[in-house]
Amino acid sequence: MPKRELQEKTPTMIIPAGSEIRADVHGQLNIRTPGNLVIENSGNYGTIESQNGSIRIESSADVEAVHVQCAETCFVEGSLTAWKVEADAIRLEDKARANIVLQETGQLQIGREARLVGNFSSERELFLMFSRFANQLRSLPLFAEKERAATDLEGRPFEEENLLESHTAPPPIKTVSPEPDAEGEGDGELPETLFFALVLLEREFGRSAYGPTSQRVIEELVKLLQERDLETLELTYRTLCARIVDPGGDVQRAYELMKGHFASSE
Repeated sequence: MPKRELQEKTPTMIIPAGSEIRADVHGQLNIRTPGNLVIENSGNYGTIESQNGSIRIESSADVEAVHVQCAETCFVEGSLTAWKVEADAIRLEDKARANIVLQETGQLQIGREARLVGNFSSERELFLMFSRFANQLRSLPLFAEKERAATDLEGRPFEEENLLESHTAPPPIKTVSPEPDAEGEGDGELPETLFFALVLLEREFGRSAYGPTSQRVIEELVKLLQERDLETLELTYRTLCARIVDPGGDVQRAYELMKGHFASSE
């Protein structure tokens, strides 16, 4: 086929100098480009970033991304679901749909028929809002199913030797049963920070984005939190988290929450 005819019939993709396109360990595509970025097809992304321009999501696209960042405006004509959006402005055209958990923007423009869900300014604001409705959140079917699944797994032995993918054996994990009279440990509700750590870890466990070793570690962390075994958790959470290969954002946030809780209780 002649070159001119091929160009007329085939769409052309131009990747400008300085662009970066790669897949992360979770199979999500990460795109960073120095200029404007237009997304015409639906997809699941880790990071979408325009360093000096704007990002536009066309009306035919249904985009899910962990992090969206651009120097100018994020235009949404189709659908966007994102954990965090950083931009000078967010503009939702008519009939656009956006589910944005956290947003850092100077301006927000919403079309007459557009819909925006979420829009918290920080993780602290999000956690404070969820804490006010903690009982309602725990009663959702998702968490009820997780608790039943955890109960079914209680009889399965936790084999520490299966945690490591390396040949170096780790120091043994000491399991400490909470004292019956310990203040609030082993009974009652979890502190807010640990409750949200549990939510994040349960969500990450449900995604099955990790290998069997890392999945087993996340399962053990979830079990310690569900059983309110805070004494054992304090002794082991650093070691367990260190064994998770390429931890995602939710695992890292859960680790920081546990770290902050135990640091404040010292």
